[in-house]
Amino acid sequence: MDRRILTWGVPIVFSLAGVYAVLKSLGSFAVLSHVHPDWRLLAALAVVYPVFAALRGLRFRQLLRDGQAWSVTVSIGWLYTAACQVLPGGIGEVSMPLLYRNAPGGLPHATAAMAVARVQDLLSWLVILGVAGFTVSALPATSYYLLGASMLVTALGATVVFIPRFRRFFFRMLRPLPWPKLHSFLTDTDVRLHGMVYNAPSWASTFGLRLLSILSYWLALRGFGAPVTLGEASVGGALAALLLVLPVQGVAGIGTVEVWWIMILRLFGTPWSIAAVAAIGVHVSLLVMSLIVGGLSFKTSPHLLSSTS
Repeated sequence: MDRRILTWGVPIVFSLAGVYAVLKSLGSFAVLSHVHPDWRLLAALAVVYPVFAALRGLRFRQLLRDGQAWSVTVSIGWLYTAACQVLPGGIGEVSMPLLYRNAPGGLPHATAAMAVARVQDLLSWLVILGVAGFTVSALPATSYYLLGASMLVTALGATVVFIPRFRRFFFRMLRPLPWPKLHSFLTDTDVRLHGMVYNAPSWASTFGLRLLSILSYWLALRGFGAPVTLGEASVGGALAALLLVLPVQGVAGIGTVEVWWIMILRLFGTPWSIAAVAAIGVHVSLLVMSLIVGGLSFKTSPHLLSSTS
């Protein structure tokens, strides 16, 4: 099957299905004509979100022990955030290794940092769920399978990253493949991972990112009429992050992200139409902010794609 069909065709189908579900939740387009965003909250979001995206760049700097100019660190965080929002199926994650492919340590070093950062994100969201006192029993029965699959992927990723013996066993299973470069890459990545998983500054940055994520979700949801508390925004952000682990994503998340947020807001008793409006609002506002900071990344570091060489 043509790779382009898998890369874009499947996400387009998911987007179309998601948009249909969102329209059903809205009930009528007339609902959108009565939306009155709270621009003060959205202005606050416009301040918080670039800081959140820049902190992502700082975490990569910590993991990679990178000595680039601070403007490059910020720009990489901004560009990485934009790529993750726009590209389907998690493809945006590979933007960071590609940016650092010519840096000391090369692609294996950057890939290890990406893997550690991704696992840090998921594990920190699980901590947030625990602190918020959320229990799986609060979910509808039909959601158990989705969350269970997400938890399984998270557990597998954490095991590969944190347990060298399991990671090497997993890599050895791939040895029959006739790809010497892949085996060399995995060996180098294994070595790099060992030195990153207990990087304390990156863990501090990760929990800083969680606080900024929660604040961003709360500002966006409240800005579009969802009467959520900070605790509910915390639980919602955690569930959304776990659900987005699954490869069920539309192009730029269009349709699918809204469906996840509608499901989450319904847990808190938000009416269907209000949940749909807020879901559209939170996704559109964060997507727009991501595109803005992504564009600014080239303004602040015009030679970003070659700056890590």
